[in-house]
Amino acid sequence: MAIAHENHTDLFGANNVKFEYYPVLSLDKAALAEFEVLKQSLIKFGIKLGPIEKLHVSIDGIICPENDEKVTGVITRFLSTQKPFFIEFSELGYFPGRGGITLKLGVQNADEIKEFNKDFMASIGGKTTKLNLHLTLARYVNREHFEDLKSSEIIFPKSCVCDSVSIYKKQLNAKGAYEVIGKVYFGNL
Repeated sequence: MAIAHENHTDLFGANNVKFEYYPVLSLDKAALAEFEVLKQSLIKFGIKLGPIEKLHVSIDGIICPENDEKVTGVITRFLSTQKPFFIEFSELGYFPGRGGITLKLGVQNADEIKEFNKDFMASIGGKTTKLNLHLTLARYVNREHFEDLKSSEIIFPKSCVCDSVSIYKKQLNAKGAYEVIGKVYFGNL
């Protein structure tokens, strides 16, 4: 009996390599403009944010053999039947980390988004997990900055419209960043 190796093709031509595809909830242009203002305030505080256009709320995804076209098509078909929705943010919080904390905004209407996620994953063949819905603002932040931010006059956005998903992809168990392979808007085919 032959042993299948991860990066080899089997006798029937199927590639055994799996990929993670994650459609993440993207913010609309008005929200991105609001977060650009927030970014400038945080920079004055000594906190560096990544690119604003990469802000998103992560949901579940699908693991399958590499097929960008098929995955994008399935996501497009589902989103064509959906309307954009609001994401309401709650308090400023953080996740602990080795090199500093990760600043985040919680998601107040998490139950609504989890229901959307459940329908979405059923439609595209993904699995649902226990999501901790949040919007990551900055990583590797000094803990003292968090305490200062909580007592500051900085205004954090309260909500945004999610009008699209960006599709992130990476080989399963690979190290490194995800690649963005496309963006699909709600209500469009």
